[in-house]
Amino acid sequence: MGLAYYPAYSQESTSSKKEQRKLEKEQKKKEKEMQAAEAKEVLAKLLENKFFVFKASRLQGPRGDSYSVPPDRNFLGVQDSLVIFQFAFDNVVGWNGVGGATMEGFLNNYTFKKGEKNKPMIVESRIAPKIGSGSPYFMLTVMDSGDANLELRLGDGTRLKLNGIVTNPVEAGINIGRTY
Repeated sequence: MGLAYYPAYSQESTSSKKEQRKLEKEQKKKEKEMQAAEAKEVLAKLLENKFFVFKASRLQGPRGDSYSVPPDRNFLGVQDSLVIFQFAFDNVVGWNGVGGATMEGFLNNYTFKKGEKNKPMIVESRIAPKIGSGSPYFMLTVMDSGDANLELRLGDGTRLKLNGIVTNPVEAGINIGRTY
């Protein structure tokens, strides 16, 4: 009688442990989903309120050549209607004092599309340069994680593609050079 009792007890214990692990796993999954949804909402508010920084870590040039770039000096920053775009490279002397060029302008026709379920958020805008002419255009595609792709079309038709992240300007840690 004792032998029959223990295996039954053992099976109950094992199945309840499995159930408990399954419940814990489901709970962790729900917590991650909630955290991801909250992070997406934070990003969506930054983009919708025109208060964000896209920090680039990779640049693809017009001929397809690709370069790693320092994110603290390669960015697109938006605050209300003002936009700052900066390129800078290591070991390069530039007009802006940080190895590249820094341009300021104003947003025109800014649109924000909040991605629904598993679709990225998209920001599109034209830029009216503070100095000079032309009307560059950018499209920023932002994943729920904050990873993002920026396509920039310059006034002369040149297309640049950048990969990086979108962050709150307060936490961005960017190094802005002199504008022209």
